[in-house]
Amino acid sequence: MTRDRALGSALLHPVAVLSLLVLVANDHWLKHAHPGVLSGKLSGFSAVLLLPLFLHALFELSYRALSARPPSARTANRALWACLALTCLIYAPPELWPPAETAYRYGLGALQWPFRILWSLVRGEATAEFAPVRATADPSDLVALIMLWVAWRAGTARPVPS
Repeated sequence: MTRDRALGSALLHPVAVLSLLVLVANDHWLKHAHPGVLSGKLSGFSAVLLLPLFLHALFELSYRALSARPPSARTANRALWACLALTCLIYAPPELWPPAETAYRYGLGALQWPFRILWSLVRGEATAEFAPVRATADPSDLVALIMLWVAWRAGTARPVPS
């Protein structure tokens, strides 16, 4: 059986592209210009949609590179389920448990640090220092987990009869 879409193409699904645009606009403009409940939730909804699709695209492309063939629809869908579960395990604990929030703040800060250093070098400034990200635990943010269903719908590989 063949698949109905190209490897990693779920990241180009219209809902994923829109979600990325919302994430960038929200984090770089809306949160600062109009702080509030809506701008506080938009990033969570976008991240919960995009993270599993990104992880799944990495899986699909890695599978192809290592085995010289694409994963079957069944294998791809099982991997998507794992990416959805991993997203839930990454997203939920910081909203509910202070040590997980601290780990999130410092972990994401560490992931951003090389890019901040590069940006400071490009701008001719002193090298950026490490800084944890700001985060506020809010159990109501867990409503964003509904986007896992949207990610499933956008990322599911459907077998096509050959």
